[in-house]
Amino acid sequence: MRYLLSVAQAGSLKGAARQLGVDKTTVSRRLRAMERSLGRAVVEVSGAELCLTEFGRSMHRHAEVMRDEMQSVNTLAEVGTDAQLGTVRLTAVPLVINRMLLPALPDLHATSQGLRLELISEARDLSLLRGEADIALRLARPTEGGQSVLTRRLGELEYAAYTAQGASADSRWVGYEPRMQYLSHAAAIEKAAKVDGACPVTVNDAETLFRLVCAGQGRTLLPRFIGDDDARLAEVPFAHGVLPKREVWLMVRKELRDLERVQVVVAWISRIFAGLSS
Repeated sequence: MRYLLSVAQAGSLKGAARQLGVDKTTVSRRLRAMERSLGRAVVEVSGAELCLTEFGRSMHRHAEVMRDEMQSVNTLAEVGTDAQLGTVRLTAVPLVINRMLLPALPDLHATSQGLRLELISEARDLSLLRGEADIALRLARPTEGGQSVLTRRLGELEYAAYTAQGASADSRWVGYEPRMQYLSHAAAIEKAAKVDGACPVTVNDAETLFRLVCAGQGRTLLPRFIGDDDARLAEVPFAHGVLPKREVWLMVRKELRDLERVQVVVAWISRIFAGLSS
């Protein structure tokens, strides 16, 4: 069932093998063994992807339930033990991890002996329901989880325009690739660039955008929480409407909320974002 879950998520033998830490031959062998045992095909090739058959999709729903139940059993076994705090997997976009969480790690280490924190820096949203992370920080209201995921709004990130120290305040705008224009700050950059000029490079990640501006490649919009705290950057005027804001949300898998290690990390995150406007 684990192999079925991984193939459904990755869409290929190679991707599933990477998730499971095995080679793709092992994944293929396990799937074929499942099909022989059940007497039905569970996967099929569709174009360049490996997809679940209709029967496979039915099996996948049962596999998800089995996985969630085992996670709950493991959680119950850990609550109240005298062992070390253990591991917490926290995911967020690279900019949040690199510019907000990493500088605050000494505070966490000072108050949480025995905790192992896995920081999963991903531009895409990892799934808490599929066990890809225990805690997530999102820069928009979460749509995943329902009753299985606890969510809390931490506040808002206010944006401002920045360029490198000593660079021209009239430099070209550095922005995002077209498919990311649904983001409010990406759309605001695009609007400004149509008037003032655009850098010939676009990105799909705010961390890359941050590095480009620090390197003197132009100006862009960044969260004040980050831009005001970096000596390499200088704020410049923004003459193209109201500056955008983005909500920050905390997500925690519900069955983990009573674990001490999760409570420690949640409290640490809350301290980091306590200064945000709400």
